[in-house]
Amino acid sequence: MMDIKLIKEKMKGRKPGVIGDRRQYAVLIPLVERDDGVHLLFEKRSGSIKQPGDTCFPGGRIEEGEGIIDCALRETAEEIGITEVEIIGQFDSILEVNRITMHTVAGVVKEEALENAHLNHDEVEEIFTVPLDFFNDARPISHTVRIIQDTDGFPYEETGIRKDYKWREGSQEILVYHYEDRIIWGLTARIARWFAEFAQ
Repeated sequence: MMDIKLIKEKMKGRKPGVIGDRRQYAVLIPLVERDDGVHLLFEKRSGSIKQPGDTCFPGGRIEEGEGIIDCALRETAEEIGITEVEIIGQFDSILEVNRITMHTVAGVVKEEALENAHLNHDEVEEIFTVPLDFFNDARPISHTVRIIQDTDGFPYEETGIRKDYKWREGSQEILVYHYEDRIIWGLTARIARWFAEFAQ
């Protein structure tokens, strides 16, 4: 039999999580102070890994027992060889429909660190910066993708749920920014825009 006192004890100091089996990732939002203002540092993925050529922030999957900030710093060191980052705080997290939770961490990288960066060319082709203001001033291409429930084979009779049940559908905005000869899109573009809007 359940004990309310035990439940209360278990709830004390518990940090809220997300219900369901989700893969946890963390990225660094690297801020670089330059003569013309604050820039965001991006990396271009190498041609030999998943999503080749895409623009992204340094980051990756959180390892067991690892914290969000620790993951963002580790991945930044592994991917672009930058180890000196002044963490200024955790930013927002994104729950993706593919059972991924993406956590973001804002940190300051000194401009001189870019000159001494050591890219892991198995993962990163190059790094570059974009003025943070660009994401407030530019008009991205915006396309809305519909997310539709696939209910084929659902056991309506077995569960007693009506066959005409209206399953929830959703949508997701896909942003595409063109900066000079570069394309910044998808999840990275969403993070960049949200952070730029927050920072202004």
